[in-house]
Amino acid sequence: MRNIKARYIWISVAVCFVLACVLIFAVTKTTGVWTNVVIVLIAMVFIYMTVAIQVASTKTFRYKAKPIKYPTIEYRIENLDFDVVLKRNGYKPRYTPFGAIYLKIVDINAYRVSVINNFEKYFNQEENNEQAPANPELAKCQKFIGVEIFTAYDEDVLRKLPDFSLQGKNIYYCGFYLEENKIVSLNYIEPNETFAELYSNIKADLQVQTDQSSLEEAC
Repeated sequence: MRNIKARYIWISVAVCFVLACVLIFAVTKTTGVWTNVVIVLIAMVFIYMTVAIQVASTKTFRYKAKPIKYPTIEYRIENLDFDVVLKRNGYKPRYTPFGAIYLKIVDINAYRVSVINNFEKYFNQEENNEQAPANPELAKCQKFIGVEIFTAYDEDVLRKLPDFSLQGKNIYYCGFYLEENKIVSLNYIEPNETFAELYSNIKADLQVQTDQSSLEEAC
């Protein structure tokens, strides 16, 4: 019954109910062996109805969680060539099968921008890929801020994107997807005092402009 739709199970329950009524009437009109046969059939019908009602009820009244509506924000992009823009603003690139990772370190602050051009390779990275050499400058950093920008995506990527946004004591992260001449975050977290300046800096490095009307408060 797992693969049968709930409405078809309910229909079978209704049919069995009518059949049970007919059999109950029939048992009053039969005698001898036929009476026992009808009683057995009635028992079988009621057993099926009990099981079918339980399955149909589970399928019909299954709890469906409402999708969470997060605050969203979008920024207009002045230059879509991230490679040129970020290298011009002091970021060092590392090219990967899925795109590129750009890193800039200023004093004790680390800025990271990941541009994902192939989301399938991003989510299925080879374990035997050569690891990037450790950056000794990162050891002195006390604050880390980063953004992930998906220039290619599907519905599954958009479903996962809100999980890319987080804010902790020493780290701030946010996920975006590229849509024409703007990048959009599906779960915008307002930077606290620790990351407000760094967030402004990374936006300036990306040469984006905020569209204030795009900020939607979650219900």
